[in-house]
Amino acid sequence: MVRKTLMLDPDKDVVLDFVKRVTDGRGSIIVSSVGLFRSIGRYFAQSMNSLSDMSVFYVEPYELTYYVAPYDEGRELDVLLFSTPEGLNDLYVLLDQLVLTGHRVSLISEPLPEILKRKYEGVDRVEIELGEMGLLKLLSILTYVTSSLSRRDLRRRADKIKEECLSLAEVADEFIERYEREIKTVREALSEFYVVTYTPTLEPAAEMFSLGLSDGRALMADISTVYFYVGRVSSKILAFTTDVEVYTYRYYFNRVVEKGGRVEEVRLKTDPLTAPLYALMLLYYVSRGT
Repeated sequence: MVRKTLMLDPDKDVVLDFVKRVTDGRGSIIVSSVGLFRSIGRYFAQSMNSLSDMSVFYVEPYELTYYVAPYDEGRELDVLLFSTPEGLNDLYVLLDQLVLTGHRVSLISEPLPEILKRKYEGVDRVEIELGEMGLLKLLSILTYVTSSLSRRDLRRRADKIKEECLSLAEVADEFIERYEREIKTVREALSEFYVVTYTPTLEPAAEMFSLGLSDGRALMADISTVYFYVGRVSSKILAFTTDVEVYTYRYYFNRVVEKGGRVEEVRLKTDPLTAPLYALMLLYYVSRGT
């Protein structure tokens, strides 16, 4: 299934050319995402800001619609949107506002309904069929794109990231064997109510767990505030983390323990920018009941 899903050709090069066109000659852009997984836009912004010369600002779609787009006359930034099918109503409202206020808008989405294509035919867009493991495929494509647009001084790291995102299918079996303990942790967390937290690049995994797998038995919380929920919501915390970020979040986990909570970590031993790909692969594995 991973091998079938991660057939990234020709989509990866289509999206790369599209993003190059969107960003060419521009020092900064706004990014937003509508639909179930808002983390898509935030992940893209984090990756671009980490690897490229671009300044990419993520803005929540509601905020962009009502508090940014109408009031930035004379300094309109180009806007790149990501949309999944659950967000078509929000997309309709957001596109209306952005087009009305004179922004140059670009869109990456699954195939849109014909009525939206006709209404917004002037919006530059690219459509991708995502399939059964769509979030993993889309993030893999975006990882390929951002690593391809890296600064020269970060080329070595970017090449390694690109190689990883293109070889996920080849390492899938080995990865699942290596992370047997973490898989067990995720499965156990699905049977009870947990507060789910995450380091910044692993928000896609937290969203997938809480919105896609848990049947309403999970609440997402930012890692810096997660200890507030202990004793109020649940004493059990499921945390998606990476090895290299351990010192940035240890203080907050200590606060959880001090308040009588327990942290179960799904810790990835990878670059933070590829960690969500591996975490999503793990979660899709669990979701199939394998």
